[in-house]
Amino acid sequence: MSKAKGCILGGLATVGIIAAGFVIAGILEPSVDPQFQENLTQAASENVESLISAEADKLGVTAMGLSILEGDDDLQSHYFGRAHDNGMMQLASLSKAVSAAIILMVAEERDVGLDDDIRDQIISIDIASLDGGDRPLTLRQLLSHTSGASQSGYPGYPRSGSIPITADVIQSPPRIFEFQLEFDGTPGEFSYSGGGYTIAQLWAEDVTGKRFEMIAQETLLGPIGMERSTFAQPSDVGDFHPYGIVGADSGITPTQAIFSSLQNSWHIYPEKAAAGLWSTSDDYARFVAVLLDSAAGAQNAISSDIAKAMITPEAETDFAPGMHYGLGVVLSLEDDGSANEVWHTGANAGYRTIFIARPATTQTPRRVVVVTSNTATSAYLNRAIATAMIDRPEKLND
Repeated sequence: MSKAKGCILGGLATVGIIAAGFVIAGILEPSVDPQFQENLTQAASENVESLISAEADKLGVTAMGLSILEGDDDLQSHYFGRAHDNGMMQLASLSKAVSAAIILMVAEERDVGLDDDIRDQIISIDIASLDGGDRPLTLRQLLSHTSGASQSGYPGYPRSGSIPITADVIQSPPRIFEFQLEFDGTPGEFSYSGGGYTIAQLWAEDVTGKRFEMIAQETLLGPIGMERSTFAQPSDVGDFHPYGIVGADSGITPTQAIFSSLQNSWHIYPEKAAAGLWSTSDDYARFVAVLLDSAAGAQNAISSDIAKAMITPEAETDFAPGMHYGLGVVLSLEDDGSANEVWHTGANAGYRTIFIARPATTQTPRRVVVVTSNTATSAYLNRAIATAMIDRPEKLND
């Protein structure tokens, strides 16, 4: 740690005290109605949108997308506030599932195994120069959060400033409250790390010689028809024409190192694999369906070997008892160890996202629910909506 960065820690302690005030103030914010989830689960189809809209309005959520995909039925799309079918939002850590698939597809093409030591294939930085970087490093570790890498998440960069490249994010981040990535955890033990995904991103960029957004488009997004999805990081609303950006509306969040509010705006994430996917709830639902169908044996852009590996448990998480992490996804398991629910949440500056999916069984078709929103107060609302819609007993289009 540099002296300059070390000196700032005292100041950060003061910021922490200020942040506690924001947390206390947050207690006074409106909360999700305790009956909302149950009411939504049991509601008639024609009442679903009005229930969600009323709760979103109460929480000050200015844009939300909800997509539901069940078996071979048509995709159901619902939009609230400023959200619309061509309006992309940042999907935050939902990026990890898409990134894991892309990175594994690159590895499959180059005959790189999940347990091969990839350090020599990373040429943009000297991995051994990082603290703890003198031990073997594998894609299985990086994508399952078991490499021991530091840096759980990232706050993003303001659109108006300079943006570091992938190697600098890892080795020499420019801001005083960020530090060089370290391998300070125990290999094999779960420790959530966006930093690990950023190293996996750098590996993919180094072995292909392409930017991650180009790899993603050629490898996965294009082939499965995710036309309103990209890992590119726009600085202007016109960068995605003819598609649109639904900007975030969010206040200052010191606990996430976000010290300016967002009004229909966004931060930029060079940590693309960890948090940089722009997409719609519809596009993401299609991706999850492809993943689960491939794991069940269907032939599509994602090989069955990759899909099965992604939904195979690698490590028990610290999220909740019995929750495991595969490669890019969280898993709830049956008694035989198979996944009965696949999910992930995401939180970028202003954006909150979630997906929950259940693989097909002999009794029920595969069901996918995705919720995207642009306001930090929607986190618990998103979860309540996704849980209610995944639990609804009747077919969702009845």
